[in-house]
Amino acid sequence: MADETATEAEPAKAGSRKKMMMLGLVGVLLFGGGGGAAWFFMGGEKAENGKHAKAQDTHEEANLEEPGPVMELEPFLLNLADRDEQRFLKVSIKLELDRPEEETDYPNKVPAIRDALLVLLSSKESQLLRTVNGKRRIREEIMIRVNGVMSKGKILNVFFTDFIIQ
Repeated sequence: MADETATEAEPAKAGSRKKMMMLGLVGVLLFGGGGGAAWFFMGGEKAENGKHAKAQDTHEEANLEEPGPVMELEPFLLNLADRDEQRFLKVSIKLELDRPEEETDYPNKVPAIRDALLVLLSSKESQLLRTVNGKRRIREEIMIRVNGVMSKGKILNVFFTDFIIQ
């Protein structure tokens, strides 16, 4: 009887070894295929494009590393357009230019920029300005208005350094 159990155990071990080897082989193929796909989609394109891809990457890195000059406007204190209560907004805004200040007409346009922003901000209700999406929308509207006023140079970003509604 002991011999019968030993002979049954040997084929079971051989079958489990085959299963383990197959699972290992499938695992290696999956990891290898995944790595190859990642290399193809991530690095293969750069190898094909060569110099063009490298030049584009260095240009993008240069844009990320060197922000344009940031100009600060005097703080705004104004009434909002709320109908039920009188609400005030105090906001400090900084504008990032796309080139050095000397190459733009920003210094000459500051009064026109402040006027455009006063009209824009005073037409908004506090409910809109309290939300994150409202602040994003007003930031985009500020960029459009300021870029419409400036003829040389453009605004790349708008930063709120103070934003108080009372």
